[in-house]
Amino acid sequence: MNAEDEQREELEVLQSIYPDELKVLSDTHFQIRIKLDTPSTREHTLLLDVRYPAEYPEVIPQLDVEIAEDLPDEEDDEDYDDDDDYESNYADYDDSSDDEDTKAAKKALNMSETVEFSKSDLKKLHDKLIEEATVQIGIPMVFALATQLKDDAEQLWKESLDRMQAEYDRQLLEREAQEQKKFNGTPVTVESFSAWRSKFREEMKFEEQLKQKFDAMHQGKLTGREIFEKGLAKEADDEESALTEAVKKVAI
Repeated sequence: MNAEDEQREELEVLQSIYPDELKVLSDTHFQIRIKLDTPSTREHTLLLDVRYPAEYPEVIPQLDVEIAEDLPDEEDDEDYDDDDDYESNYADYDDSSDDEDTKAAKKALNMSETVEFSKSDLKKLHDKLIEEATVQIGIPMVFALATQLKDDAEQLWKESLDRMQAEYDRQLLEREAQEQKKFNGTPVTVESFSAWRSKFREEMKFEEQLKQKFDAMHQGKLTGREIFEKGLAKEADDEESALTEAVKKVAI
């Protein structure tokens, strides 16, 4: 059997396997839509573009992998204008009033709906197809390549979702750690307490007030009874009490 016959026979077999997914563009050029099985309400479909060189299958076919465009659903054409698809609803949702935790929770719930294949993902899938095609040289290989593309793409999609979940978990733990710091406080040491006490006394102007009271008590040569009657001793005690209360708050 010559190369042309093998190509024609393989294409007929592919048409029977993919009656709705295969689109023939010419005797040597066709495309296969490959729908992926993913835990998502969205449909993820890749397009495998195949061109037969004249020597195929003794050489690898020309291959290309793209993200397939959505096909209109004829049964739902009448209702399509009235119902927005998931992407529109999700994009138009106004979450400006939500706090960060609420936004993060909603993102987590809809995470599987946000996974997309990047250009680097498509290149990775294409490179793996070329590797497999090189191994298959000499026999019709398109069905094997299409099957591999489906498996590899589904695995790549799952890995992308796992990375997104891991990043969400990391951010969640980070936020929880930051919240926990508010309750742990800062450990008090002798050095930190001394520094705080000096700063506190400076802010409250304790030294200045004590000096003024000392001058009032001794330069005026007041008696102990006069000091008591003027309430100077009580004011000094009140200041020490304020300092004590401030220390308690730091300890707590």
